[in-house]
Amino acid sequence: MPSPYPALLHGLRHHRTTAEAWHPWMLRILDIPEAIRLRGWPDDVTTAVPVEISNENGDRGRWMLQIKAGTAEIVPTHVQGQVTFTQHQLAVWYAGGYRSTTSARMAGVHAVSERTLAILVRSTTQFEPWLPDHF
Repeated sequence: MPSPYPALLHGLRHHRTTAEAWHPWMLRILDIPEAIRLRGWPDDVTTAVPVEISNENGDRGRWMLQIKAGTAEIVPTHVQGQVTFTQHQLAVWYAGGYRSTTSARMAGVHAVSERTLAILVRSTTQFEPWLPDHF
């Protein structure tokens, strides 16, 4: 299908195109279980997903995220994660920054299942936290 803006593609070979994702806020989750507990969650999502969250040293913590009836909790587990986040990616997901599985994967989020990642993305897009400052 041709672009709706053909003028944008004219002469594209003369330029180097790049795509980058960024988020205009600063958010770092210090207490993961409490942040998950206090955030708003959709009433119609019920899931239990093992996730791995890596810190700045590259160490990974394994967690079981359970969402049910508008509430959620995350507890340590020994189960291998189906979705892997860095701390930065976790903050973006938490803030509703990933609008699709494609945007999450382009940002480097790893998942063993497209369906599992879709459920996680959907769980945070409806209730975005209020972020008053953009940096």
